[in-house]
Amino acid sequence: MVGGEATDFEAAQEVLNGVGKTIVHVGPSGSGQTVKAANQLIVAGNIQLLAESVVFLEAYGVDTDAALKVLGGGLAGSKVLDQKGQKMLDRNFDPGFRLALHNKDMGIVTAAAREAGVTIPLGAVVAQLVSALVARGDGGLDHSGLFKLANELSGGDKK
Repeated sequence: MVGGEATDFEAAQEVLNGVGKTIVHVGPSGSGQTVKAANQLIVAGNIQLLAESVVFLEAYGVDTDAALKVLGGGLAGSKVLDQKGQKMLDRNFDPGFRLALHNKDMGIVTAAAREAGVTIPLGAVVAQLVSALVARGDGGLDHSGLFKLANELSGGDKK
């Protein structure tokens, strides 16, 4: 995702292709950062909803391995489910992308949304949940650690 003038993007194409596989011009200067922020908003929301779904499934004694397989084959399927679902089931929050970094990114998203006059109610809630985890000392965990808080708020284990 690259922002800038189209002519500058074309002129830099050879260099850009040397540092990445999927190079897309997304608009004027600053647009790349905006697309990155939107990505973090989507990822955080998906991780939070996956965490809540796992807590929900466990509360009913469902075979969660089987359930995630079924969910992954339908419209609920996503890279987030594929990459973070098993980590939640295993209570393995070894960092891939740390909550502290996601907290920084969610701050960028919420500030940018405010600046643009755009409301992001679900994103704001997830941003606060991420911030709460960081504030209590879990910033070094993978962002799938959102499961810990969702589980604890439902009275689950505190692993």
